[in-house]
Amino acid sequence: MANLRANLACVVRAGLRPREPRVRVHAAARMKAGSTWHDILILNISSRGLMARSKSIPAARSYVEIRLSTNAAIIGKVIWHDDEHFGIRTQDRIDISMMGGNGCGDAAAKPSSVFVERRARVRAEDPVEAFERSQRIAGLQQFGAIVVAGGLGAMMLTEMVRMIFAAPIAEVVQHL
Repeated sequence: MANLRANLACVVRAGLRPREPRVRVHAAARMKAGSTWHDILILNISSRGLMARSKSIPAARSYVEIRLSTNAAIIGKVIWHDDEHFGIRTQDRIDISMMGGNGCGDAAAKPSSVFVERRARVRAEDPVEAFERSQRIAGLQQFGAIVVAGGLGAMMLTEMVRMIFAAPIAEVVQHL
């Protein structure tokens, strides 16, 4: 079930998520996930997130703190992960120049032409969150439909019982 959900989330994300330019970097950093610190390697960065590699992958939807050698801190939420990579959406915009001497060289000055924004319309909400919200709404609608159908069924059953017993009760009342 979890695998199906992950696949659906990937399909939703691939079809709807706008991309902004990524800057390729190769920067070592430290990540605090939970109460422990881990070494990571930042592979690419954009104004709202980054992709990194680590031996210890944080759980999806967990919050992490990343410290760069420039003493800059990045706080964000893990959006996706696989066996050795993960992606983070940051709380605040990332100033790409803060990567400084961390191995990105001239790449920080301008994004590579390979990473061009694919969609002009910016989506206000993460597609995975929209997908999960849709599932919750569908569940509530299904519950409501079952309650309404049950109520109508109960009313029909009550009317049928009333009609069945109407004639015998009328006879008893007539004889009294």
